Amino acid sequence: MKSSSYYFASLCCLLLAAVAFIFMSNQDSSVASGIPKNYERAAGDTFYCQGTPEEVADEIEQKIKPAQSRATDQSTGSVYLRYEHNLVEISGQGEECRINLEDLNRVNGGSFIYLGPGFRPASPSSSSGGSSGSGSGAGSVK
Repeated sequence: MKSSSYYFASLCCLLLAAVAFIFMSNQDSSVASGIPKNYERAAGDTFYCQGTPEEVADEIEQKIKPAQSRATDQSTGSVYLRYEHNLVEISGQGEECRINLEDLNRVNGGSFIYLGPGFRPASPSSSSGGSSGSGSGAGSVK
């Protein structure tokens, strides 16, 4: 093979890698853009929905994108869908059904205390949310 062929093949591989990187980095944005496209905005990052939280969560996962993890708060019936960059909370039923779309940077920064069951590490009991730096969460080194 001539050196020009290697150069061309290398250039093609580099271009393909760049396109794949861009595609993968924009995957989670489908949730942040898909919810406003499919649901009417109530205010800010809150949207109206119809049905039970379970039905709406199923609809979001089918129409927009499957979640990385899903949990239901048995006491309230709220459903939480976790994505790489977003947390989606579906609460209420029928006319009271609401979807809250949160950026995980806000969630991880301590803006929220409770994310629902199944999301670890939980907030330290002595803090107002976020990381206290104690290392007591899942995956910490002791």
